[in-house]
Amino acid sequence: MGKKSLGKNFLILSLSGVVIKVLSALYVPILRRIIGVDAYGVYGASYSIFIFILAITSMGAQPAITKVVSEFRAIGNNKDSLRTMILAKKYLILIGGTITILFIFFAKPIASIMKWEQATISIIFLAPTILFSCILSAYRGYLQGIEEMKIIAISQIIEQLANIIFSLFFAKLLIDISLELGVAGGTIGSSLGAITAIIFIHFNKKPYQEEYINANKIKKTNTDKKIIKKLLVYALPITSLVAMQNASGLVDTSIVKIRLLAVGFSNNDANTFFGILNSYNTILYVPLAIITSLSAAIFPKIIIAFTEKNRKELKSQINYVYKLIFMITIPSTIGLSILSKEIYLLIFGEIQGYKLMLFGSIVLIFMSLTTIQNTIFQGINKLHLILQTAFVGVIIKVIVNFLLVGIKDLNIFGAVIATLLSFLIPTIINHIKIKKIFKIKIYLKSFIILPFVSSIFMTLVVNICKIIFEKVINIIEGERLIIAIEVIILITIGISIYLVCMIIIGGIRKKDLDFLFPSMYKLLPKFIQEIMQD
Repeated sequence: MGKKSLGKNFLILSLSGVVIKVLSALYVPILRRIIGVDAYGVYGASYSIFIFILAITSMGAQPAITKVVSEFRAIGNNKDSLRTMILAKKYLILIGGTITILFIFFAKPIASIMKWEQATISIIFLAPTILFSCILSAYRGYLQGIEEMKIIAISQIIEQLANIIFSLFFAKLLIDISLELGVAGGTIGSSLGAITAIIFIHFNKKPYQEEYINANKIKKTNTDKKIIKKLLVYALPITSLVAMQNASGLVDTSIVKIRLLAVGFSNNDANTFFGILNSYNTILYVPLAIITSLSAAIFPKIIIAFTEKNRKELKSQINYVYKLIFMITIPSTIGLSILSKEIYLLIFGEIQGYKLMLFGSIVLIFMSLTTIQNTIFQGINKLHLILQTAFVGVIIKVIVNFLLVGIKDLNIFGAVIATLLSFLIPTIINHIKIKKIFKIKIYLKSFIILPFVSSIFMTLVVNICKIIFEKVINIIEGERLIIAIEVIILITIGISIYLVCMIIIGGIRKKDLDFLFPSMYKLLPKFIQEIMQD
């Protein structure tokens, strides 16, 4: 089996992930203008409920399929890897169809229990997406297992584009009838986007055809029953884990509104606050898409190294992925913080809620670490460890949300603090477990210090440039286009300063640049190339 480049897979998925999140971030302000901030709060609540239901169906299935496919291919059994996808799709259609019907039937009581009665229609409209997402998870789980990331990436972008176009169209069409229908219209694109992605994958069969040719050379070694059992062994704990992780969003959806109402805010105010919190999460998830892509790219590598009992490779991958996480998240966190007001002005046309990002961007680091730690544990069949820490995170989230959101002056800031603690503590626990299991030394200080020092230089230069831009914007009265230009230039300057500093102080070497930005090394001046090789 030919091994495909981790760097190439990471680059493909990270680029698509960022494109998807940027599209989402651009889509949110348009949807907010169409339906209003309070209605956007209802929209966010319906999605949180939907995502939790999706987590117990297709989200847990995809990594399980990837894991089984990767294991079969690690021993050269391409035939059973292909049969895994076919069997998984068959059962997922059955499960997805059943859950869809139940979700429609129980939409009203679910919305009523969580004090989001206005979300009932949008929950019903979202229900069919569960079935289509189940089908997609079978395809994408298989494609990830055979490391065909390009098709996954393109299908995700197509899905998001279709989602945005149809959602905005139907939101605009239905909002004049009622708020509930307008919100529901904004969810129609989810199903239509998933259908579009399925069609795209169906008509791009080259990986399947190649796999089928290879599969026919190998005698079947496992019965259908054995493959299904193998899938269930992985899928059930992964599903429990994903459900636990997405319960965090469900906690915000239920407790935040209940506590806001309890301290005297009106229903519309509570909806607006939740809409602001949801907007903060939307921006935060843009850089997180890079880490999610890194996780998806490294997952098959971890599985193969574990299957082959290659502990040296496992330790190498773990240390390197930690280094990349801090290299990406530290400047991203600081950048989101220092440019929070400008980013909010650009995306939403106002600064309402920007302080959530100013103080809450640090959540990104611990969300990213937890994501990668979970990938490592999944790859070595230690899912019970993830479940334990995920459960701890949810309990922390519930308690802190209940206590802090109920303080009127804190309100949704309490939810940001709760999210921070619910990731920080599991991150520490997971880190201790990884060191113990692998008997490995992870060089956290060196991984953190160099990106932090480079980020400080980046911050100084960006802040100086901000002062200059603010004077220019005041003279020409700060049109939105000028703000967009300012943000783009400041981000470009920030990234450039950070990379140059990292290269000079030895934080980025040639292999890092080859991984993150293939072929860029050849474009650098010779003296920079010499520094990177030292």
